[in-house]
Amino acid sequence: MAFPHRPDAPELPDFSMLKRLARDQLIYLLEQLPGKKDLFIEADLMSPLDRIASVSILKQHEVDKLYKVENKPALSSNEQLCFLVRPRIKNMRYIASLVNADKVAGRTRKYKVIFSPQKFYACEMVLEEEGIYGGERR
Repeated sequence: MAFPHRPDAPELPDFSMLKRLARDQLIYLLEQLPGKKDLFIEADLMSPLDRIASVSILKQHEVDKLYKVENKPALSSNEQLCFLVRPRIKNMRYIASLVNADKVAGRTRKYKVIFSPQKFYACEMVLEEEGIYGGERR
């Protein structure tokens, strides 16, 4: 811990570079889904997201609307949905339920899942079991 009143105290670290790297990586991932998109964010990630990218930055990269990931139907009318979630089974089930509801309704959209901090194999397996990822899609 730094002590500002001590002359030999180390300087506080500059986290602006890490913030910029995180923002650039998020923008890169969002741009992999070109055009207007709605972004679904897990509640736990809203505050960290706000620290690296403002709503105006998201809008500049064609994020139309922001939604909180909740256990209720999505009211998005956009043709592209992006999910920013932690790698948790309940999140995969939520995403799978939205995708499968679209299938039942005969609606085709593009979907992208961004995992934070990283993707887990178990999450891929859940999405595959639900028929929305990898292998043969049902």
